[in-house]
Amino acid sequence: MIRISNAALPGSEFDDSDLTESRFSDVSLKEAVFSNVDLGRALVTDANAEQMIVRNVAMNAVVMENVVMHGASVTHVDFNGSTIRFASLADTSIAECDLSGMTINGYLVTDLLRLAEEQSLERA
Repeated sequence: MIRISNAALPGSEFDDSDLTESRFSDVSLKEAVFSNVDLGRALVTDANAEQMIVRNVAMNAVVMENVVMHGASVTHVDFNGSTIRFASLADTSIAECDLSGMTINGYLVTDLLRLAEEQSLERA
């Protein structure tokens, strides 16, 4: 576990690390890369994570609050049981991830995706 607060870490790379239960508070993670990392039960608050790249990462039960993730790329991430509150995810790409049990502003992501699919089918 690490605790990082009031830090600018743009372009940082976190590879093959166990960062379980880590705390990132008031940090800039712009263009940071997380690859093959365990972030289970981590807390990320008040962070700028624009254009961040996250791949092959365990983020089970992560809590993210007040996070800006514009243009981020998230691939092969386990978000099971994670929570995102008050985040901006504009132009964020999420591919091949486990979203079961994940909530955004209190709504289950799987329910949101199902509603979006139903609306898309109704329009067609």
